[in-house]
Amino acid sequence: MTVPAGTQTNKLTFLTKFAFGMGDFWTSIGNIAMATYLTMFYTDVVKFSPAMIASMLLVVRVIAAFWDLLVGILVDRTDSKWGKARPWMLAGGILYGIAFLFLFTDPFGNSLQGAIYAWIIYTVVNIAYSTVNDSYASLTSLLTSDSDEKTSLNIYRMTIANIAAMLVYILAMPIIGMFANKAMGWSVFFGVIAVMIPFGYWFTFHNTHEKVTAQNAESQRVSVLKQFRALAGNKYWWVTLGLNFALWIYNGISNGMAAYISTYVLGNSNLTGVIGLATVIPLIIGLPLAGPLIVRFGKRNLSLAGLVLVVAGSLLVLVNPYNTMMFFVSIILRMFGMVPMNASLNAMSGDVVEYGEKTTGVRSDGIVFSSSSFSMKIAMGVSSAAIAWVLAQSGYVGGAPHQAASAIHAMIDMFVWAPIAMVVVIALLLFIYDLDDRIKDL
Repeated sequence: MTVPAGTQTNKLTFLTKFAFGMGDFWTSIGNIAMATYLTMFYTDVVKFSPAMIASMLLVVRVIAAFWDLLVGILVDRTDSKWGKARPWMLAGGILYGIAFLFLFTDPFGNSLQGAIYAWIIYTVVNIAYSTVNDSYASLTSLLTSDSDEKTSLNIYRMTIANIAAMLVYILAMPIIGMFANKAMGWSVFFGVIAVMIPFGYWFTFHNTHEKVTAQNAESQRVSVLKQFRALAGNKYWWVTLGLNFALWIYNGISNGMAAYISTYVLGNSNLTGVIGLATVIPLIIGLPLAGPLIVRFGKRNLSLAGLVLVVAGSLLVLVNPYNTMMFFVSIILRMFGMVPMNASLNAMSGDVVEYGEKTTGVRSDGIVFSSSSFSMKIAMGVSSAAIAWVLAQSGYVGGAPHQAASAIHAMIDMFVWAPIAMVVVIALLLFIYDLDDRIKDL
């Protein structure tokens, strides 16, 4: 049974929140795999040049970003007994698992055939990822119209996503290292994950039910052009797009540099997983605690306060970039500072949906969340490509036991200054975002 978007829905059950959160368990694993490990797999196992990898990562992400928008349009126009978003989530999840099975494989090596294979598989994986992730994210505003419940859903989602990331960081390199044939190790570890992905999305599909519909039938029949015109006049839509872009540039560079920092700056590749743990444990601890604080202080205010910790943590590395403990303290401070932003952003997009419908009469669940994913994909492509470009310009040699001083300094500078730049962008956008108070008065 559905209820109008303007009506207060019942509180969601624990099972619904948990099942929703489990959807991001699998998207998180895919995201961590592509953001943290794929570039190293291509440079150190397949032996592709950093320049070729940079081009592929950027171009494919841009293609997938435009696919995001199409998925959003399709979600908004779907009317089935399973709802608007859930059918696309399940179909996309099945395709995603199948395609992911072939991502960390190297059948042709560094050759023309190998490059063509990598481009095709990476493209299909990203198309499937966009399909499942966009429709899944749209559930945030389709399961409930209550702003606090949307925040709660996002906290479940982000907490479970970071547990998934923690497991990958703990298990990936040790298991891969158990294989004498490193290429086989990569294929086996990520292949097992790929087999489980479709079953994971089925669990979310089976245990969630869409309850919110548009306030009037006309809202569901408007043209795509009218939807985009309505959103174009919604400043909060633009703000959340910018926040998504900046946050994922931050995440992409921070995560993408982890394997390189541990291997070449700290001198121990096994620290990659430990760095990953230092990244996700503060989120696992902090996200459940953030909910009551967000209710009291608001999404914007708490997020702004957290950014101070991010800057302090980043600058701490410069005290001694080669000190392992200094790096870990830096990462922990940064991630505790990012807890409010991670807890709030998806809920902000849900509020944008409600605000847009109440001020324009046009509801756009799919397009709002898919456009956020569009922004995220562009950011992930830019961040991944930026890492590869910087490495290429710095004299980095893939697979070499030691790197030139110029490459080491480039890794450190990118790890410190790129996140600080994104913090400045996020802070400026948060000052514009005052929807926390306005949504309550509508």
